[in-house]
Amino acid sequence: MVTFYTAIVKFLLALRLELSGPQFNHLLHLVHGIIVCEGRKNISQLRRSTGEYRDLSCMTKFLKNSPWNANRLQRRHMKFLMEKIQRERTRQGDRRAITFFIVDDTSCKKDTSTKHIEGLDFHYSHNEGKSVWSHCVVTAHLVSSGCSFAWDFRPYFREEYCATHKLTFKSKNDLAVELVQAYESDQNELVYVLIDSWYTSQKLVDACNAKGFHVIGAVKTNRTICPAWHPHPAQRICREAHPKG
Repeated sequence: MVTFYTAIVKFLLALRLELSGPQFNHLLHLVHGIIVCEGRKNISQLRRSTGEYRDLSCMTKFLKNSPWNANRLQRRHMKFLMEKIQRERTRQGDRRAITFFIVDDTSCKKDTSTKHIEGLDFHYSHNEGKSVWSHCVVTAHLVSSGCSFAWDFRPYFREEYCATHKLTFKSKNDLAVELVQAYESDQNELVYVLIDSWYTSQKLVDACNAKGFHVIGAVKTNRTICPAWHPHPAQRICREAHPKG
């Protein structure tokens, strides 16, 4: 008999995912296994970490063949998080809440012996300073009214992978724009999009302006900035802002 953490059960129930009983049990075991499993994580390890025998084929069929929709699950998750943020705003009396919408990318490293998972490729890892066999995901993190949540994500696939699998290629900046455009802010909410120099581009800034969002981002010194439609090299602006002596 497995005793699940009450918080996990309450969280999954609060999402109101409209899953059948067996589907919900599979999801509960998978989430529980991901949290408690140490070391390398695969379906077999997750099953063993729960301490209860479950047929491996049933768990894999749940992920591959069960009639549930990943996008709907994500929408329910985001609705749950926003309701939590709204309650906190009401409690604090925030009439014009400030939200930081943080866009970045991360690599989910896999062992090079792993060959059969979709989307794996060599992606550059800033932590390791080299390309690693991994999934690459562009993410959005939300910070508002004392709450901090992983909000949304988009998988990134290399152009060669997209051509082989007949997918429309989207750059990391394209995916970042999608994340910004998908965020539905309140009328009185002040949204600040935080990005590093990789994502500071006219395309993303224009997308933020169209939504009424503010942008805080790093800029590479080889870029040209156009305040009031007058182009200025970023390097010269840096020199003028921080003169020597």
